Amino acid sequence: MHAGHEDTIAACADVEALLREGRTSAARKAARAALYTEGPDPRLYALLGRAYAAEGAHEHADRAEAVFREGLDAFPDDLGLLAAYTDLCLADDDPARNRRAAELAARIRELDPDSAQAQYAAEVPGATGRPSDARVQRHDARLVLAVIGHPVGAAHQAWDQARSRPADDRTAVLAESLTALAHRGRAPLRLLVRAPLAGAVGCWAWFVGVLLAVAALGLPAWTGLAALAGPALVPLLHLVLAAARRRALARPQVAAAPPSSHSAFPALPQVPPYTTREKTAAVLVLVAVVTALTVFTQYAARR
Repeated sequence: MHAGHEDTIAACADVEALLREGRTSAARKAARAALYTEGPDPRLYALLGRAYAAEGAHEHADRAEAVFREGLDAFPDDLGLLAAYTDLCLADDDPARNRRAAELAARIRELDPDSAQAQYAAEVPGATGRPSDARVQRHDARLVLAVIGHPVGAAHQAWDQARSRPADDRTAVLAESLTALAHRGRAPLRLLVRAPLAGAVGCWAWFVGVLLAVAALGLPAWTGLAALAGPALVPLLHLVLAAARRRALARPQVAAAPPSSHSAFPALPQVPPYTTREKTAAVLVLVAVVTALTVFTQYAARR
């Protein structure tokens, strides 16, 4: 392998490590130095742009965009650069940048429709395969609850963000959702949001377990109604979050408040597609539910 190529890979690894540690200033300096010593490289441009974007300030977003454009001038078909530029445009409040994200996503799908970047690009608003509003809502609430922890504190910080971005529907929906989830007695619903896969499997496992237990123990068929206690949480969560979305979208327009001082509040990334694990779990749950219903129905018919 060419020595220069090895040096570039090592430099990229160093910059990645700095970004993971949150040392964005050091990451920028390392990426700039590597571009100077090793020459233009799309990975270094992408990392440098990401380092600027991680600062969050408007001027840094402008610098990040300049870096991405410079990199794409030299490497117009690089998927990594296009994906990093798409991330920047999605995270920004500027409508022009938001629209540019859809154009970049379309370019990624055009270049390599089977790539991982193309699967990601399909989730960009304005592109095909856009995730549903409900999925985005649950994703954002889960992210903020995981970072901040306390539901009431998460709701307060979300409202601070929403007041500083009064035209941002996504942040407004997040604030209303976290407020609804923070109410007393809604810990089971928060659990479904925090751990959606485990929570959903647990709800349906209760359903299956109760029905099979009734049949195995010869209990009265009406006791099988207890099986509904688990899966009933799923439509309840849907109703609570749907009401939160309606309140957010019906909010009056107000002037923007000063930007929030909460540094711990995370940026809202693009929602990833469903994983193979989630799809497999859904199929297994469906099979288990159908089996339990069949066994219970046959048992009830014999009573």
